[in-house]
Amino acid sequence: MYKALGSILFAVMLLAASAAVFADDDKQTIFYNVTTEEAWAAGMALGQANKALENGYGVAIFLNVRGVYIASKTFQTDTNAASGMSLQDMLKAAMDKGAQVIICPMCMAKAGMTMDDVIDGVVKGGPDVTMKLMTDDDTTVISY
Repeated sequence: MYKALGSILFAVMLLAASAAVFADDDKQTIFYNVTTEEAWAAGMALGQANKALENGYGVAIFLNVRGVYIASKTFQTDTNAASGMSLQDMLKAAMDKGAQVIICPMCMAKAGMTMDDVIDGVVKGGPDVTMKLMTDDDTTVISY
């Protein structure tokens, strides 16, 4: 009887551990720090972000320095050779897959932009937003 009870207890513990591994709360997030509107580097970041989303990762994209132009409704970027898409279209694709996109308000002001100038769904950043995301235990930060 104790052996059967031990087997049942072990099975329940195994199921609980498996559920914890696949819980969304424990999802690994990749925080892409994008500082350029240059199609090669920014395209690499956005291409990786889209692939990470397809592979089940959480993704946050932080646009700062000249990277803020990628979120502009009117700024024209070069086409990314690997995807054949503009950086704006790559950004929108990532957003459609669930990426959170944050824009630096100081960098946006330096570029002469306001929130009215950016693609819908982009959120204004700040230390309370970006620091929390960048320093979370389940987050990896990659810069471009």
